Amino acid sequence: MLSELNERPSIVMEAQKAKFKPHFIIQVIIFIIVFLVIQAAMAIPLLAYCFVYLITSGSGGITVNDPGDLRFFLARFQNELILPSLFCTVLMTMLTIFYCRAVEKRSLYSMGFVRKKAFSDYLIGGGIGLLMIFTALLIAFLCGTITYEGFVLGDGIGLLLLFLLGFIIQGMSEEVLLRGYFMISVASRNSVLLAVISNSVLFALLHIFNNGIAVIPMINLTLFGIFASLYTLKTDSIWGICALHTTWNFVQGNVFGIKVSGIDTKVSLFAFKLKDVGTFINGGSFGLEGGLAVTLVLTMGILILLSLEGRKPGIKPENNLRDRYEEKNT
Repeated sequence: MLSELNERPSIVMEAQKAKFKPHFIIQVIIFIIVFLVIQAAMAIPLLAYCFVYLITSGSGGITVNDPGDLRFFLARFQNELILPSLFCTVLMTMLTIFYCRAVEKRSLYSMGFVRKKAFSDYLIGGGIGLLMIFTALLIAFLCGTITYEGFVLGDGIGLLLLFLLGFIIQGMSEEVLLRGYFMISVASRNSVLLAVISNSVLFALLHIFNNGIAVIPMINLTLFGIFASLYTLKTDSIWGICALHTTWNFVQGNVFGIKVSGIDTKVSLFAFKLKDVGTFINGGSFGLEGGLAVTLVLTMGILILLSLEGRKPGIKPENNLRDRYEEKNT
């Protein structure tokens, strides 16, 4: 049941060959530095987009006669940045891979980029993510805390597809950073349990400034981190959890029309309204992820994962996995 916490999957075994394996405390400090560098890199294209937006929208010389005018403009402007922000997370994936390859001297295999069953793992992960968020919605709906308000897409199919692409990029970026890099790096030198808990807490803390953040959302974010960690370890691959993360966010925001971690999306297929009563179930201003419906789904998911046997590596860890993997790609 807890085999992955005692017997390390092949991607963790491969990470043990890294040239640079710092102490846990140092690893946390390095992670913070890497994260800040990534945020600074992402800010460059976003600032360029802001400049173009202000010029083309005629808002460069905005005058504020009332505090309400400024709040309205900032809210509208923030909404305009959602989609570009998703696309900018490609830099997170690229810079994380660069750090692991250039500094820790880790292979792509050790980050979970496994070729075998990559496509099927991605499809299965996407399906599981859809099922999980649908189950959470159904629980909140049956509890009477959500109402269905109909089909609202209209002619926004192009924007909907752009958000799907954006969430594909964003879902991968967070998983590569938290699970592919940090969790596996920690597990290569320390216990897998420490790696699972630490990356899950960090994942939750990265959302601490989101709108509507509170105790239950922080618990759910930590639970999602634990679920994602176990899923990565059980499948011995990064592909499935990347797809699961993508569909979890995309379906929640752009299919159901519900806030994703406190953030609104500009287009959705359907409209579901969270009632003001029962917010501890439906999540209130944070969206479904802030409620007990998601707590229940994630807890069930973790228990199911713990009851399943992990994927057995096709090659024994003592054989040079990195060499074999790279030979197939040359």
